[in-house]
Amino acid sequence: MNEIAFRGADQLYASERFSLAIERFATPDGEISRPVIHHPGAVAIIAQPEPGTLLLVRQYRYSVRRWTLEIPAGTRNAGEEPRATAARELREEAGYDAAFLDELCRFHPAIGVSDEELIIFRAAALSRVPPAPEPGELVAPEIVALGDLARLTASGEICDAKTLIAFALLGQVLPAKGCRSC
Repeated sequence: MNEIAFRGADQLYASERFSLAIERFATPDGEISRPVIHHPGAVAIIAQPEPGTLLLVRQYRYSVRRWTLEIPAGTRNAGEEPRATAARELREEAGYDAAFLDELCRFHPAIGVSDEELIIFRAAALSRVPPAPEPGELVAPEIVALGDLARLTASGEICDAKTLIAFALLGQVLPAKGCRSC
């Protein structure tokens, strides 16, 4: 493969959660500009309070203007270790502490436009604690039977990539017709 060289960037927007830049690259086709979202990374947690169940959170997602069911997850704070983020998010969103958090996999959920890396952890030895969502984070825990996951996916209640990847890691079979569009 030919060498690609980064030539510079112009930042268009910045917040605590992400920034957006137009980045320039020297390529065999000449100089190319691409919008890139820079993100500090995120975590998601597979937690099974009882055998045959999965801890999900029902959360209002402003970007799609509706409620969804997802595994607990959240954005890393600057300098925060991923395992610490997973423990914090599990506690804040779902009201659980875990004695063990084991990393299962890492992936880029939107590699065409973002450098975000999402890490999925498995939580074990769970204990209940009071949830403490952030202001504006409309979220409530729900324990769902594994047997209900296909129906909830087919109905569109479960529709995000990290949760669908978690199902695959758990060996869950998705509906043959796939997911209803969100």
